[in-house]
Amino acid sequence: MQDFYDINQRSMSFIVGKTITETFLERVKKSPGVIGFQFRPTYPEAGPVGKWKRVTFKEFYQECRLISFGLMALGIQPGDRVVIVSNTRYEWALADLAILGARAVTVPVYASSTAQDAQSIIEHSEARVAFVEDLSQLAKLLDLRAESPSRFPRLEKIVVFEPMAVARAQRDSRGTQNVLTMQALRELGRREEGRTPLRFEENLRGAQPQDLMTICYTSGTTGVPKGVMLTHDNLMSVLEDCVAVLRRALRPEAEVVLAALPFSHIFGKVEALALYTFGWRCVFSENTSQWMNDLLEIQPTLIFAVPRLFEKIEAKIRLQVEAGPVGRKRLFDWAMHAGRRYYSAIWAQRRPSVRDAVEYRAARKLVFRKVASVFGSRLKFAICGGAPLSRDLGECFQIMGVKILEGYGLTETCAPVAFNCVEDTRFGVVGKPLPEVAIKIAEDGEILVRSRKVFAGYYRMPEETQQVLVDGWFHTGDVGSLDAEGFLRITDRKKDLIVTSGGKNIAPQKIENLAMNQKVIQHLVVIGDRHHYLTALLTLDRDAVIRYANENHIFFSEFSELIKNLKIINWVQKMVDEVNRSLAPYETIKKFVILPHEFTVAGGELTPSLKIRRKWISQKYQSEVESLYAEPLRLTVDSV
Repeated sequence: MQDFYDINQRSMSFIVGKTITETFLERVKKSPGVIGFQFRPTYPEAGPVGKWKRVTFKEFYQECRLISFGLMALGIQPGDRVVIVSNTRYEWALADLAILGARAVTVPVYASSTAQDAQSIIEHSEARVAFVEDLSQLAKLLDLRAESPSRFPRLEKIVVFEPMAVARAQRDSRGTQNVLTMQALRELGRREEGRTPLRFEENLRGAQPQDLMTICYTSGTTGVPKGVMLTHDNLMSVLEDCVAVLRRALRPEAEVVLAALPFSHIFGKVEALALYTFGWRCVFSENTSQWMNDLLEIQPTLIFAVPRLFEKIEAKIRLQVEAGPVGRKRLFDWAMHAGRRYYSAIWAQRRPSVRDAVEYRAARKLVFRKVASVFGSRLKFAICGGAPLSRDLGECFQIMGVKILEGYGLTETCAPVAFNCVEDTRFGVVGKPLPEVAIKIAEDGEILVRSRKVFAGYYRMPEETQQVLVDGWFHTGDVGSLDAEGFLRITDRKKDLIVTSGGKNIAPQKIENLAMNQKVIQHLVVIGDRHHYLTALLTLDRDAVIRYANENHIFFSEFSELIKNLKIINWVQKMVDEVNRSLAPYETIKKFVILPHEFTVAGGELTPSLKIRRKWISQKYQSEVESLYAEPLRLTVDSV
C-alpha cells in the first residue's frame, strides 16, 4: 500500500504522509530542485552576509542529514528531548528536522523567555542537547550554570547557530567546554554518517503516527507552563484539514510565505511544517525590524500573523493619512465609507447596489490599491491566529483589499480546530470546525473538542491531563457558542470570569476586545473580581498620545507627566465611554488608571506568546488597583 498520497496526483502536488518525516521525505523526492527556503546569512560560514541565499529542498535535506548524524554522534537516542532556544530563522527549521531525523523530540523555547523560564523547561523536559541562536541565548544558559553547577543535570551539549558567539563567550571567560558550533556538529555528523549511512533515512521512514514529535510548553498565563505532548498524527491531522480547506486557494510549490511568527508558538510550528505539505517557499527576515521592508521586496502570496501585526499596520496607515493634506484625509474617509456600504451588503449576504459597486471600484483604484501595496502586490490572504482579531480590524482590512482569515485553536489542539475559509469568511467569529473536528458546547458554555488533533497529554503531569481530557473530549477552558450556520464564536476564558460582589459573572475578554477598537489603547485589563464594580488598567500608544498633545498644545516634559494631564484623561475617558456604550450597566468600566509604560514580556505582564498575565498584573500593580477602589463609587441598582 502506498504510504503517502498526492492531493493533486500531478508532478506538482500537496503531499500528506502518515508522519511529518515521511511527508518531508516525499517533498524532497518530489521537488528536489524547488527552492524551499530563502534567508540572509548573518555570518560568513552560511554564505555572503546580508545577501539573499536560496536553498532547495534537496540542499536542505543534505544539510539536515549532517546535523542529524551529528546529534546521533553525541549519543542522542529515539525519544530523547532536544531544546531549541531561538527566534524564527532558517537554522530553526534545520535543527527541527535534524532532531526528528535522530528520532528525538523537539522542545521549543521562546527566544524572549527569561533565563528562569528557559531553565524550567530544559530541566522539566530533561533535555540532553540544546540548540541556541546567539550569544544572548548562550549567556542565559551559561550564567545559570555558573550560578549553580547542578542546574541542567541532563543537559550535555549546547549547539550555537551563530559561530562567533562561542568565541565571544570564550573571551568573556565563560565555561564553554560543552559548547559546539553548528560547523563542529556537522563534522561529527560526517564521521557518524560514514559508520551508519542509512540510519538517517531509516529513522525518518521508521517514525510512526503515534510517536511523540514535539513538546510545546504553554505560556503559563495561570501558573507553571505545562509541556503539551504532540504526536506525528496530531500534526498530520492539521495538515490534512489545511489542504481540505485551502486546496482551491493555493497552488502547490508556487506560494511564497514571509515568516513572521515564532516557530516556538504552535501557530508558527504549523506554518513551519506546512511547508513540506504545500511545497511553498519560506522566506526569513534577518530581524523583526526588517520584516516590513522584506514584505515589500519579497511580495509574499501568503502570510501567517497575529492580530497585533495588523493593528500596527493599520495604525501606520491612519497616521500617514492624518499627517497628510486635508484633501487626502477626505478622500480616504470617502473611500472607507464607500467600502463599508459595499461590504455591508455582502456581509448581510445581499448583492450591493450598482451605485455602491461603482463607487467601491473607484475607491479601490484611487485609494486602496496604494494601501494594499504595503503587503506587496501578490498577497492572496493572511491567516491570523494566536489572539482574537477585532471585528472592526478584520472588516477594515477587507475594505482596503486585504483578506484576513481568522482561526481558533490551542497548543493542546495543534492550533486550528476552527477556521474561516476563503469562500465563507465572517468577522467576529472564528469560522466553522475543520472537517475532522467535532465541537460541542458544555452546559456552562465551555467549548469541548474531539479530534485527532487533541494532544497526547501533559508531559509528566498525569493529574492535569485527566482534568482536561474527559470521555474523549478536550475541555478547552474557553467559553463560546455555535450559531445556526455552524460558526464558532469565542466569548471568554472560563477561568478568567470575574464574579463581582453583587454576584454577576462577567467575561473580561469581551470588554477588552471592544477596547481594542480604540486605536490609542494598546492594552486594557479589566479588574473587579469580588468588587462591586469594574475598573481597568490601561496602556496607551505613546506616539499617538504625544501627537495628540502637540496638536492640542498640551505642554509636558515626561510621558509619565503627560498621562496625568486632565485633557489626556478626558480624551481617554471618551474612549472608555465608547466601549461602555456597547455593554450592560454592570459590565461598564467605572474607573481606570493609565500606566506610564506598555506591557512587555520582559516586564512580566505578557507571556512569550503575548497573552495577558492577569494574576501577575494584579500583583505588580496592586497599589494602582487599590487606588481604584479606595474611594466609594455611587452606584445605581442596575450597575451592580
